[in-house]
Amino acid sequence: MDAGALLPQGDPSTASKPGGRGGWPAALFLIAVEFVERVGFYGVNGNLIMYLTGPLGLSTAAAASSVNAWAGTVSMLPLLGALAADSWIGRYRAVVAAGILYLLVGKDALDYLRFVLFS
Repeated sequence: MDAGALLPQGDPSTASKPGGRGGWPAALFLIAVEFVERVGFYGVNGNLIMYLTGPLGLSTAAAASSVNAWAGTVSMLPLLGALAADSWIGRYRAVVAAGILYLLVGKDALDYLRFVLFS
């Protein structure tokens, strides 16, 4: 290895493998997924104030506080989920647990919670 070289030539981490995974297609996929996720986040974030002040009848200050709490929670929960998945649960069981949680706390559970809180 040369004195100025960081990695030897042909190292699997730097050399492209025919038929291998990764590269630009994977990077473009990740960029597209992140873009769609951001569009969804800001779409909900913008409409949430209108929903909270309109049909739910909250004041503007209470709605803004709720949206800020929601945005903070949405920003921090992936870190908690990643910590749990990497440290204790494992990635496959974490995906299954998140799917079950999504099914349990779906639209029906939220409709019931809204009925109990606002009726």
